[in-house]
Parts: sequence; structure tokens; C-alpha cells
Amino acid sequence: MIRVFFMLIMLFGPSVLYGGEIRGTITEGGKSIGAGAAIEVRCGEKSYSTTTDRYGAYRLFVPEKGKCQFTLTHRNQTPTREVISFEDSTRYDMTLEQEGGQYVLRRK
Repeated sequence: MIRVFFMLIMLFGPSVLYGGEIRGTITEGGKSIGAGAAIEVRCGEKSYSTTTDRYGAYRLFVPEKGKCQFTLTHRNQTPTREVISFEDSTRYDMTLEQEGGQYVLRRK
């Protein structure tokens, strides 16, 4: 019984020690920004990327924990904001707003 317990810890334990999933949606004016917007999350020297689906939703796995930089590429602009990666899944629903002709990402 103890051997089985230690084998399970060896198999699944490392995934608990690292960061988790960052997911959410991005809207503009109350509507989805649509598919194909590029997203990059940079944590230190490592970066992870994905694109939005037709609902403006995104999902990516970030192994590192801590503060990261979230960058969205949309309509030739790249607004950024800080996000935090935790052990578990973290949801960041954001709105895209214009200030002085520049896009700004805000958390809902």
C-alpha cells in the first residue's frame, strides 16, 4: 500500500509543484474580440502563446508560478498587463478599451 502511494506521488507530485492554467475571455464593447488574436504570456525568460477562439476565449498552460506579463496582439496593437500564475487554474476575463487611441487591457 505504501509503495502504491509513493508511486502515485512520483507520477503526479511534480505537476502540483508547478504553475497551472491561465484561461479566460477577452471582450471589446461587450462583444467577443473574435478568433485569431495572438496571446503571449511571458514569465521570466520563458514565454507561452496561444490564440483566441471565435468567442474570444483563450487557454494556456504556464508551468511557472508567480508574476507574468500578458500581451495581446489585436489590430496592430499590443496591450499588456500583469497576470499571476498559480498552482491551479486561474481565470482572467478581460475587456479591451481604448484610451487616447491606444488599447488597454482591464480585468473584468
